Amino acid sequence: MNDSNSTDIYNADLTSGVTAFDTKNFTMAYQLLAPLAAQGNAESQWRLGMMQMNGLGMVENQPLGFENFILAANQGHVYAHHMLGVAYMTGEGVEKDMKKAIDWFEKAAEFGIPGPMYTLGMLYEDGKEVEKDLEKAKLWYDKAEQVNAS
Repeated sequence: MNDSNSTDIYNADLTSGVTAFDTKNFTMAYQLLAPLAAQGNAESQWRLGMMQMNGLGMVENQPLGFENFILAANQGHVYAHHMLGVAYMTGEGVEKDMKKAIDWFEKAAEFGIPGPMYTLGMLYEDGKEVEKDLEKAKLWYDKAEQVNAS
């Protein structure tokens, strides 16, 4: 098998795996994405992490899901950064740690997605998990609104 052929198969498996995931065929998604995740594909690692974290098509394994989020985030996968923030905030798959949660949400926000920005705004507005800071809350809500407006 030549290299371009194996690349085509890899891309076809990734595309099919993502489609299976998006259509909630998690068993098929796992079969297609697990080998790619093992080869270091960040998108596959993130999606595998989502399945493991939430028990989608498999027995829930939050620590393993967390590990896959770390692997994907280390490669710059934006949604893995966000999900690491969620994991630290909720204590799913890892010991709850609000400082680390905020660090990961801030890293995810640097990619210009609104989800972590809204979460940071809510955390600072709420003041239950972190020290209440309405200025920071407004700053994050404004950033999220700017992203949504563009």
